[in-house]
Amino acid sequence: MFNINKLSKDQSIHFIGIGGIGLSAMAKLCKSMGYSVQGSDIVENDMTRSLQENNIKIFIGHNSGNIQKNIHLVVFSSAISVENPEFIAAKKANITVISRADMLAQLMKKKSCICISGTHGKTTTASMISWILSQGKDKPTSIIGGIDSSFQSNIQIGTNEWMVVEADESDKTFIKLPSKISVITNIDYDHIENYGSIGNLEDSFVEYANNIQKDGYIIFCKDDRITNKVSKNFSSGNPISYGQSASSTVQIKNIFNKSGVYQFTIEGKIDHKRFYIKLNINRPGIYNIYNATAAAIVGILRNISHEMIQSSLYSYTGVYRRFSEILQKNGVAYYDDYAHHPTEINQLLSSAKKLSSGRVISIFQPHRHSRVMSLYKEFCSAFIDTDALILLPIYSAGERENSEMDYNKFITDINSESKVEPQFIERPEELIKFIRDFAKPGDLVLFIGAGDINIISSKICQNL
Repeated sequence: MFNINKLSKDQSIHFIGIGGIGLSAMAKLCKSMGYSVQGSDIVENDMTRSLQENNIKIFIGHNSGNIQKNIHLVVFSSAISVENPEFIAAKKANITVISRADMLAQLMKKKSCICISGTHGKTTTASMISWILSQGKDKPTSIIGGIDSSFQSNIQIGTNEWMVVEADESDKTFIKLPSKISVITNIDYDHIENYGSIGNLEDSFVEYANNIQKDGYIIFCKDDRITNKVSKNFSSGNPISYGQSASSTVQIKNIFNKSGVYQFTIEGKIDHKRFYIKLNINRPGIYNIYNATAAAIVGILRNISHEMIQSSLYSYTGVYRRFSEILQKNGVAYYDDYAHHPTEINQLLSSAKKLSSGRVISIFQPHRHSRVMSLYKEFCSAFIDTDALILLPIYSAGERENSEMDYNKFITDINSESKVEPQFIERPEELIKFIRDFAKPGDLVLFIGAGDINIISSKICQNL
């Protein structure tokens, strides 16, 4: 098994797919540790530009010539196939080639680690935990699956032995990560193209939960049906459940929404110590109450004062593309959100409905043909809380187009289940005219999806 500690600082590491949210963070971390780092990606993006600003050499395009003699380790993202020319060149040159997850596990070995996983909310929860633990003079190293508003990056280079890591379940690799404290926000039907069945997905979460150190903690949401069901198979001696359920270890009570600020209390007993904390958060959506509760529990375990937990969560400002405001113009508010699963969309629109004084106008770019087809019925009923819906073509994310996908039928079925009549717009540039003609003062426009809709929304908002 490869050991990064045996790699000398004058030997280079090459990352294939370095512009992705996961590899870019690891590349920056390796650079901060003194390693020589370079990488490649198909196109230039904000991440590759940020890496170049950190004096990391970037190649645009995958080419066997990028694998030079000075390369002693190649790390590849889960999106890279074995037919990639750089992957092939590295193998031919007998260079050690490891996956993103194996590299991350190596980087975590010398740290005390906090892992956050779950189908929904893991990025925000990881970000909240990082923010709470960063309030003192020593900060944890944090690897987040998004751009954290507090440190304006997907990585924070820490000053102590702790590491906060978002553990991605999408490709099963989260089971490899060593952890002292692990969180499961929820488990939902997703990534079945990799798992084959919901049962296999559940089994992987159990394996993740049981991978913690012997004296570690597994924190999980009792109100989530599937998570609660599989929790009986958790072998940790230190399980901590949270939720509104009276049988939760940490119970959420007294929820009150005042002008977009959620007020609530959490109470329970951890390590034989009883506590009661009043919390306020400025992030919309009741799901953020659950995210904040999980983060507060980690804070308690790390002996952060209740007052510091309270002030941290109140001042927390979020993650880019999680109900992020783009701008307000002519009385219309424009927001961007990464939601790409029906559950996320449903919760997002419910929150938007409560915030908007006018109509909620949703512009949705579906993500992956496999996801749309496997969750077709759920997608059709996910838009009940929007007043208008624009449907864009599916962002394939490298998948082949599904010949069974019928946009006309999709529109009809959404109309039947969500009681909203979608309009299909194939060319994003046509959105500008639609928004100009349709949006009125008081309306809230939401750009939704995990593809390139954030780029589309940015261009549109610049030209309104």
